[in-house]
Amino acid sequence: MKSLENLPVLVTGASGFVGSRLSEILSTQEKAIVTGIGRNFDRVSHLKESGVNLVAVDLLNKNALKEVVKGKEMIVHCAAILDSNPETAQLVNVEATKNLIQLAGEAGVSRFVHVSTVGVYDMKNLDDVDETAPLALDHPSTYPRTKAQAEKKANDMAKNFNIELSIVRPTMIYGPGYGIWSTGMFHNILEGKPVFLGDGSTHYHPVYIDDVIDAIIRCAKHPNAAGESFNISADITTWREFMSHYGRLCDKKPKGLPLIVAHLLAFANKIPGVQTPIDNGFIEMANSYKRFSTQKASELLGWQPKTTLEEGMKRTTEWLKEEVYKNH
Repeated sequence: MKSLENLPVLVTGASGFVGSRLSEILSTQEKAIVTGIGRNFDRVSHLKESGVNLVAVDLLNKNALKEVVKGKEMIVHCAAILDSNPETAQLVNVEATKNLIQLAGEAGVSRFVHVSTVGVYDMKNLDDVDETAPLALDHPSTYPRTKAQAEKKANDMAKNFNIELSIVRPTMIYGPGYGIWSTGMFHNILEGKPVFLGDGSTHYHPVYIDDVIDAIIRCAKHPNAAGESFNISADITTWREFMSHYGRLCDKKPKGLPLIVAHLLAFANKIPGVQTPIDNGFIEMANSYKRFSTQKASELLGWQPKTTLEEGMKRTTEWLKEEVYKNH
C-alpha cells in the first residue's frame, strides 16, 4: 500500500460524523495534507489542532468546489444528506457527486473514494447480499435511491476521466460522535420514541466508526481498491440488543413501533404535504434477516473489523454519558 504522507487530500463532509473522524486520522496518523470541507464546523473545531484545513463550502456551489479541488491528488467524498425531500437529495447526493468527479478529473485527481451505504442494493429477494447485487436505481425511498444513482454517476464519470474510483458501503456506523446510530438513536430513546420495528428481533448490522475509517483509508492506499466496491460491516446483532445499550445508560426501555403502523406511515409519505420519518427503505432494512458479506474487503484489502460490539458500545456510551446525557 502506498503512503499518504504529504499527499494533498480533500475530504467532503468534514463537519459530519464520518468525515470529521476521517480527517483527523488522515492528518494525525497518515500524515496527509488534509483539507476538509463542510457547512458548520462548530462541533469539529478540534480538527484545526489536528492540522486539518477547514473550509466552509456549499457542495452545490460548483465554483467554490473547483477552488478546493485544485492541487489535490485524492478526494474522499463523505458528504451526503438524509433528507427525504427528493429534490434536495437529488441535488446533494447525485448532482454534487457528479460535479465533484468532473472537477476532480479536470484537476488531475488520481483516486476518488466514495462513501456510500449498503442501502444502495436491490435486496428484495436476497438474504445474503454481496457486491454483485444490483443497484436499486428506482428504489421507492429517497436516500437509497439517490445514493445508488450517485454510485452509477460516479462509476460512469470516473471511467471517462480515468480516475481510480473506490466505493465503500458501510452498514450502521456507530461510535463516539454525533451520528444517527449514536446520538440520534440515544436521543430517540431519551424522548420515548420508537427505535426499532416490532419486537426488535430482526438483524442489526453495527460497525464501529474507526473500523469504517480503516476501510476508507485502505481504499485510499491499496492498489486492489481501484475500480471496486466494498461492503463494510461487523458482527450481526438484533435491533433490540443494540438499542438496549443506550437504554441501560439512561435507564429507559427502548420502544418498538408496530410494523403495521410503520407501513401506514410509509404510505402516508405519498400524500402531498405529508412527510413522516418512516419510509420503505427503513422498513426494508429494519425488518429483515439479511447478511452483508465482507469477504471481498477481507480478500482484496486485508480488512477485518477490529472492534467488538462490547468494546465499541463501551466507548460510545462513555462518550454519550459525558457529552450528551449529563447535559440533557
